[in-house]
Amino acid sequence: MKKIIPILCLAVLSACTTPADVSKPLTAGGDKNAKFTIKDTATGFTVDLRYSRYQFVPEADALLVACRSIATTRAYEEAKSRGRDIQPINEQTLRVSVGHNIINGRTACRAFVEAVWK
Repeated sequence: MKKIIPILCLAVLSACTTPADVSKPLTAGGDKNAKFTIKDTATGFTVDLRYSRYQFVPEADALLVACRSIATTRAYEEAKSRGRDIQPINEQTLRVSVGHNIINGRTACRAFVEAVWK
């Protein structure tokens, strides 16, 4: 019993996380778990997002929502930084895949979105 309490406390503390700084644009490193690749196309540009975070209890649905939101937000931020408008992004055109690594406890997603100039 004496060994179970410290192990339980350690498990509870390791499950704690801090929220990302959402006051910064994603381009300024607002979320350290997100990696972006932006490529120009003939009609606009594409955003390729790789996002992962540790989850004590895997919640793929929550990560899927976050991944879609981050990819869409990054596309709008990129358009704004270039001084142009893009057509509204239909969430159904986002391509998203989610997976979980049970060894290190990280849930990861990859999202791809194409932004088209107005």
